[in-house]
Amino acid sequence: MKNLNLLSMLMILILLLSFSNGSAQEYTRWHLPEGAIARYGKGSIRALAYFPDGSRLAVRSSIGIWIYDTRTGEELDLLTGDRWDVSAMALSPDGKTFAVANGRNIILWDPLTRSEKDVLIGHTARVYSLVFSPSGETLASSSRDNTIRLWDADTGELLRTLVGHTDGVHSVTYSPDGKMLASAGIREDNAIYLWEVRTGRLLQTTTKHSDRIYSIAYSPDSLTLASGGRDSKIRLWDAHTGKLLKTITTDMKYVSSVLYSPDGGTLVSGSWLDNSVYMWDVQTGELLKTLTGYAASAQSVTYAPDGKTFTSKSSDGTIRFWDVDTGKSLKTIRGHTVVARSVAFSPDSGTLASSEMADHAIPLRNIQTGERLKTLVGHTNFIASITYSPNGQTLASGSWSGPIHLWDVQTGQLLKTLTGHEQGVPSLSYSMDGATLASGSWDNTIRLWEGKTGQLLRTITEIVPEADSNKIIQSTSLSPDGQTLAVATDENVIRLLDTHTGKVKTILTGHAHSVTSVAFSPNRSVLASGSDDATIRLWNVTTGELLLTFPKQSNRIRSVAFSPDGQILASGSYKKIYISDLATGKHTATLTGHNDWIRSVAFSSNGQTLASGSDDCSVLLWDLTQIRP
Repeated sequence: MKNLNLLSMLMILILLLSFSNGSAQEYTRWHLPEGAIARYGKGSIRALAYFPDGSRLAVRSSIGIWIYDTRTGEELDLLTGDRWDVSAMALSPDGKTFAVANGRNIILWDPLTRSEKDVLIGHTARVYSLVFSPSGETLASSSRDNTIRLWDADTGELLRTLVGHTDGVHSVTYSPDGKMLASAGIREDNAIYLWEVRTGRLLQTTTKHSDRIYSIAYSPDSLTLASGGRDSKIRLWDAHTGKLLKTITTDMKYVSSVLYSPDGGTLVSGSWLDNSVYMWDVQTGELLKTLTGYAASAQSVTYAPDGKTFTSKSSDGTIRFWDVDTGKSLKTIRGHTVVARSVAFSPDSGTLASSEMADHAIPLRNIQTGERLKTLVGHTNFIASITYSPNGQTLASGSWSGPIHLWDVQTGQLLKTLTGHEQGVPSLSYSMDGATLASGSWDNTIRLWEGKTGQLLRTITEIVPEADSNKIIQSTSLSPDGQTLAVATDENVIRLLDTHTGKVKTILTGHAHSVTSVAFSPNRSVLASGSDDATIRLWNVTTGELLLTFPKQSNRIRSVAFSPDGQILASGSYKKIYISDLATGKHTATLTGHNDWIRSVAFSSNGQTLASGSDDCSVLLWDLTQIRP
């Protein structure tokens, strides 16, 4: 009996270990909103913080807080909540409390129990920065309301409010001895304010910066303060008198972050517009090392508790770990790329394509497994639109700078580049037979291309009257038969064009503000439109008659799409997706889970799955079999 029990326990242990290892690879399905079945993209990176023992790294993203194993770079957990914002995060020195900003409020969160401990209310505008005191007893917050507030981290009591800034306060930091605070404003004063924590008294104000200050940091001995900003200089200050001690002139395009090494001998800096991290000798101002390897700007840096490693985040969605002594890159965490301006299902519903704006790539993912099958690389600018050809063999993608790429889906090879547009292409659509590809551009031209060869068939100009020539094209949709093109600009009308002549056949009027998205129904007789007036409308394409206006929503509509059977309409707005029944004219479901504007919605060909892409830098897949009426 004892042997049986031991065997059973061993089997259970093996199963638990297998589950743990397997689940570590399944982060695309962690803590999903109701109705969602997968999440691609981890959200854009906002802030980094090490746990006290250095074994874990917390990454504040636009969808929550990711916890990584610093040894392996593996995902360990994701903390999410519907009240979380993207503006600020701080981790207490004991690692037991997260402070996260939610607009003007601050949430204290227990990462172990995944529960809310307290909500700190008092700021009257958005909170920009959070930092715990070195002892962890106090939390400082800075806000757009021009104030800094000090809170008791245990009780949530407001201890004092520091007033003196003439503009919003974007940055605040404690001195390592906990006696001082330094803060910097958003725009107006270009100054650093030095405060006494015990009394809240303003001690000094520096005024030597000629432009906006982006980052401030104390030296480990609390005697010196470093600052960096728009003028590309790093300045060192006496932390008590505010006297300027040294100026380091850099070749950086803005200094977005500065940080002292734990021994105080080195400064590390990053920039929003520079692809490298720089290490400087504090005494001499000499450049010691330049760390390269990023495809985009290296924005900020964070030292590990042991001082042997530091971590940097980049706008290309990567997090890199660096050896302090050698400057060698140790490991890279990926997945925080800017995903979501456009999503498209393959005609067989097996693959999802999405635009990754940070590295100008298009990943193709297996819908069932989430596996990245291949990545289409070749654009040199952000990708504004993507669409599959009806036979699924070609993917078309439009760039923010104008070129359109045609890709072989099977091989991932670039087949052809279509040139002619002088500005971005936010809209692409094929005719049902694949014979024609239509592209609408911000240069206020539409081009019709032969679907297979990419040969230019026609250029349509003068779509908008000359008096309104500053109204750019926002969305286009080609009718399934290829005979009609619907065009939405920064106006409250929709134009239906004859694709053979380029002439306007009908103008649809009724929206009160700009039309942002248009889509033809599969049967080609109905057009849907979404607008900045927060309404969704259905139109008879033949007669131009307004068929239906869905109930007005709380925010603007950014995207619309029909289900393959033409019975359901999906629309994306701010943090919400509306599922609407065309037969009843009612919204039947509201999907929530994104934390920002939803720019693109797309149905799978079987109508069972919806994909949504958002400015929160993630793509969500939704199971519609449980939602449809």
